[in-house]
Amino acid sequence: MKRFMKTFITIKAFILFAIMSFCVQQKASAQLCEWRLTNETYNITDPDAAGPATGSVTFTLQVRTTSGTIPDVTAISVGFSYQSSLAMIPTTPGCAIVSTPANVAVSSAFAAGGYTYSVVNQCGSFSQTSDGQTFDKRAVGTMDASGVGVVLTTAWMDMFTVTLWTLGSSYPQGGYTVINSGAGGSPAGFGTYAISDVGANEYVANSLTYTTPLPLGGTLPVLFSKFEAKCTNTGTLISWATAQEGNSSRFEIERSSNGTVWTNIGTVAAAGNSSNNRNYQQVDLNGGIALYRIKQIDKDGQFIYTGVEKTNCLVKNITSLIYPVPAYDVLNVVIKSDRSVRTQLMVYDMQGKLVKNIDAPVIAGNNTFKINLIGLASGDYMLRSNDATIEINKIFTIKR
Repeated sequence: MKRFMKTFITIKAFILFAIMSFCVQQKASAQLCEWRLTNETYNITDPDAAGPATGSVTFTLQVRTTSGTIPDVTAISVGFSYQSSLAMIPTTPGCAIVSTPANVAVSSAFAAGGYTYSVVNQCGSFSQTSDGQTFDKRAVGTMDASGVGVVLTTAWMDMFTVTLWTLGSSYPQGGYTVINSGAGGSPAGFGTYAISDVGANEYVANSLTYTTPLPLGGTLPVLFSKFEAKCTNTGTLISWATAQEGNSSRFEIERSSNGTVWTNIGTVAAAGNSSNNRNYQQVDLNGGIALYRIKQIDKDGQFIYTGVEKTNCLVKNITSLIYPVPAYDVLNVVIKSDRSVRTQLMVYDMQGKLVKNIDAPVIAGNNTFKINLIGLASGDYMLRSNDATIEINKIFTIKR
C-alpha cells in the first residue's frame, strides 16, 4: 500500500509539472508581436548606369512585442511583397535563391545575436491585392540565430534593411511594398511566417504594413512643368520650366543624333530653391535633325533627366534669335552667319529713343552677344541691327 501511494504521488507530481510547463508555454505563446516595414529612403542615382533602374530605395523591417518580453528568440521566418513592374532585386544577387543576399543587411542587434538571413527567395511569383495595389512578387527567407538570439520587448527593433532598384520615373518610383502577418496573425497572415524562441514556442505577429502599403520612392527636388524644343530661324530653341526647385545646382542641355551618344551643348544655372514657376531657355544654333534632353543636377551631385524631344530644324544663312523672353538683366542675342559681318546691335524704347548699343563683330558660324539691361525700366523695347543683311527688328519685354 505504501509503495502504491508513493508511486501515485510521483505520477501526480509528474502530471502537475507537465501541466505547469504547458501553462507556462501557453502563456509565452499567447504573447503577441507586431512587425512593420518603415524608414524608407530613396536615392535618385541610377545604380546600373544604362538602365533599366531609375534609382534605388531602402526600407527596414522592424519587430516588437505588444506587451512584456520574449527572451531567446532564435528563429524568424519572414519576407515582404513588392510590385515587379516598378521594383526589382538588384542584379547582385538577382533572383537566385541564396543565403545572406547582398541587398539585405541584418541589423547590428540581430547580428550580435548570431542571426543571418538565410535560404532567401526574393522573386517568388504570387498575387494579392491590398489597398488597391496588386503585388506579384514575394520575398521570403529565414532569420536563424546560431548564437544567443535576441530579446524582443515593446520597443521597436530593426531586423534587416532591404535595398531594391526602382523602375519608375514618377513617385513612388518603386511602387509599394507590404508585409503579411505571421501564422494566425492579422491581417492576411501567411502560414510560413513565424517567430519562435529557443523552446520552439511560436508567437503570433500582426502586420502594421499591409492595409496601408509602404510607398517606395521620393519626390524629386525639381518638378518640371514644361520641356519642349522648337524650330526658329536660327536653329532650335530648347525651353523648359520648373514649378518648384530644391537644392538644384544647374541644368545641362544634351543633344544626340541617335539617342545613344549624348553631348552637352550648354549649361544653365538653376534657382537653387524656389516654389514659383521659373522659365529657362537654350539655343542650339546647329539645328538639323536632333534629339534633346535636360539633365538636372543637384548641389549634392545627384541628377535626373527629362524625357526626350525630337526636332528637324533648318537654318538660314544669317539668322538671329533673342532670349530669354521676357528678359531681366541680360538679353542674349544669337546670330548664325555664313560670313563675317561688322555691325552694331541697338536697343530702342517704344518712343524710338536709343537706350543701348554694342558692337557686334559677327564671324562665320555661331555668335552670341550679351546686352546688359541693368538700369532699363520694365516695358517693351525694340532690338535692331545697323546692317541690312541682319534682319533682327525684334520686340522684347523687360520684366522687373
